[in-house]
Amino acid sequence: MALSDGAPAGGRMVSFFVDDPEGTGTDFHGGSPVRVTTASDGTGTTDVPLLAGDFQGGVEVKVIAEGAHGSFSLQVIQRQGRGGGGRLA
Repeated sequence: MALSDGAPAGGRMVSFFVDDPEGTGTDFHGGSPVRVTTASDGTGTTDVPLLAGDFQGGVEVKVIAEGAHGSFSLQVIQRQGRGGGGRLA
């Protein structure tokens, strides 16, 4: 995350949400949202896994941080055997 002048935005809250309109069952372990605070260099990471659901389809991970937002799309493409979820691509 960066400020308008390009400097790193450390200490800022960033929220990640899974939008699952096709009902794949995909979400973060424990559910959405996952919130992290950026490091002094503006980066933020989490150890909360994103778990593919049991059904194929599209999901979108949405990111919101102090008025800024972004998203990326993923596809659940294949079930991983009995009792397992799909695979994200």
